[in-house]
Amino acid sequence: MLLEDLDTHCPVHGDPLNDGVVIISYGLFRYSEAFNKAHRNLFPKSKLMVRGGCGVNDEIIYRVRYCNACRKAHLLWGAENKSHDGLPHRADEFERILHLRFGMEILVTEVPPEVHDMMRAHKLVDAIKLLQRANPGVEIPELRAHMRYLSRGAELEQAILAMRTAGPHLAYAQIGTMTERGCKDALNNRLIDN
Repeated sequence: MLLEDLDTHCPVHGDPLNDGVVIISYGLFRYSEAFNKAHRNLFPKSKLMVRGGCGVNDEIIYRVRYCNACRKAHLLWGAENKSHDGLPHRADEFERILHLRFGMEILVTEVPPEVHDMMRAHKLVDAIKLLQRANPGVEIPELRAHMRYLSRGAELEQAILAMRTAGPHLAYAQIGTMTERGCKDALNNRLIDN
């Protein structure tokens, strides 16, 4: 994972930057002019997510340097303006994306031990055939996706754990809950206290 931001302090708040990880969001993002202006002037180092562009690849998380005050300002701005611009996927959405992209769905219930040996020996067609015999009714695309999961399972589980324990979605989820209840004063107090 590359860390491209070499700044040490936030240019707006002057606070030292923290190191963290965020989810890479793929696709085309068009943000409102109001968000772009607020981002430049109020929370340039919020780094709640990283845009990966339209070409989806296997990278899942990215190292960033972020400012806590910028994150709070970004989340408050989003709540006040009813905007999700620049905000990360919620944890459940992140896990759903991983499940779809990497075959983590529970469609494949039986994985013969020989499959792992075949994958290490690069006998992928044989591995798929064996998986298919062990899991009748599961289509080839799902079997191929599950093999991608098998080859990267530990890394994917670490990504999920990192997002569950230290990802920016935790604050996002808290603020989403608070704003849904209409607790604007509680939201402001919480952001000021932290």
